[in-house]
Amino acid sequence: MKQILLLRHAKSSWEDENLDDFDRPLANRGLNDAPLMGKFLRKTKHKPDQIISSTAQRAQETTKLAVSGMKKEDDIIIWNEDLYYGGRTDYLRAIQSADERTERIMLVGHNPKIEDTAGALIGSDRISNLRMPTAALVCLNTYATEWEQVNWGACQLAWMMIPKVLKHIYD
Repeated sequence: MKQILLLRHAKSSWEDENLDDFDRPLANRGLNDAPLMGKFLRKTKHKPDQIISSTAQRAQETTKLAVSGMKKEDDIIIWNEDLYYGGRTDYLRAIQSADERTERIMLVGHNPKIEDTAGALIGSDRISNLRMPTAALVCLNTYATEWEQVNWGACQLAWMMIPKVLKHIYD
């Protein structure tokens, strides 16, 4: 069974209003939440074999901090600008293009696209009511044997975790 992890980027900063949206960095909360989500993946043995991440600044920071929390190397990351500029179809294409040798991938992206993608993967072409706050992590199971077979409605929601809950667990 192949697994898809969807991670919404951690809390971003609005401090510098002159920055383009693409260039916004993480806020202090995001700098703490992103490695926490990586630590969770390491402790639960759900580390991805491959990560496909948006190229926006806050997504890159989230990805690198999560990888650090997992104690993995950066070489598992593929940067994909379509996860910022595109739509949920681009998220599906990213999943379908994953390396066939991998069993678990993670996409790091943005709302509303990441919520829409999760909803469409578990609810066919309808959008589910799944809500993902910043740094939320969703795990989807699919019985597809090849990544290119993954399509809308082909997944089941296995679990969801948010930093607010983890802070209570790890403190």
